[in-house]
Amino acid sequence: MLTEVASIVLPVFAVILLGAAARQFRLLDAAGLRGLNDLTYYVGIPALLFASVIEAPSFRVLDVSVLYFVACLVVFVLGVLVARRVMGATLAQAGVAGLNACYGNTVMLGVPLVTAAFGAEGLGIMLPVIALHSMLLLPMATVLIEADGAGTRNPVRMLAATLPSVVRNPIILSLAAAMLWRAFSVPEPVVLHRLLAMLGAGAPALALFGLGASLPDFAAQGNVRETGVAAVLKLVVQPLLVWALAHAAGLGPVPTAVIVLTAGAPTGANAFFLARRTQVAAASSAGTVVVSTALSIITLSVLLAALRP
Repeated sequence: MLTEVASIVLPVFAVILLGAAARQFRLLDAAGLRGLNDLTYYVGIPALLFASVIEAPSFRVLDVSVLYFVACLVVFVLGVLVARRVMGATLAQAGVAGLNACYGNTVMLGVPLVTAAFGAEGLGIMLPVIALHSMLLLPMATVLIEADGAGTRNPVRMLAATLPSVVRNPIILSLAAAMLWRAFSVPEPVVLHRLLAMLGAGAPALALFGLGASLPDFAAQGNVRETGVAAVLKLVVQPLLVWALAHAAGLGPVPTAVIVLTAGAPTGANAFFLARRTQVAAASSAGTVVVSTALSIITLSVLLAALRP
């Protein structure tokens, strides 16, 4: 089982290292990295998320998804509170810390791992979580980041200050557009399907490569304590909380195993991407992605051994 998980995790880690090597050996300069990040942020990731929503089966929001996102919200709040109260972080930095603790690599790690362990049945359970993942989690951190930049705590002024930036966010725009597409039951043309597949196919790898290429910039800035806390919340606390909620709700063994494995996925590169784009706590976010990905070889193996029938 360790070999099976390692065969999925190690290529992800290898892409990160390739990005770091490209920057270290000056195969990619700062301008090139900025262009790569812009391409991923404005085109690749929105296309991937749009496709994941409009092509997903019916959402079972009142089934496994609601349990998963309740746990995510709890972990996000824990991450924010620890960052604020214990580490003295700003509201924006705390928002990134909370996102690092709850936003998982559900696409590049979760999908192949769940498919390998539970086949099409497991993937069908997981898809609604993937479709709602970024729509529910990324805005939470974005609002805190924008609110901190606005310098206000008045709820009305905070909303007025943050709403324009949130609405213009390409990731949130793509997800909102996809939900409207689904609401009106618009058929997906073959041309659009192929276009989205082409644009979105490379987005996860580009995000990871951009993360690796950014590591030399942040190597001396990382905070071991922040990275450690976020990694523990993501790899240990979140899957345990999801398991407890699933057990209390009486879910069957396969749905429980699928959402627990999904919760145990390491921090996704999109969390770093948001931090990098907003220039808030990018070093800690980068460190959390790398450290949690490396440690997930062990933690996901333990979860698989405990949950797989």
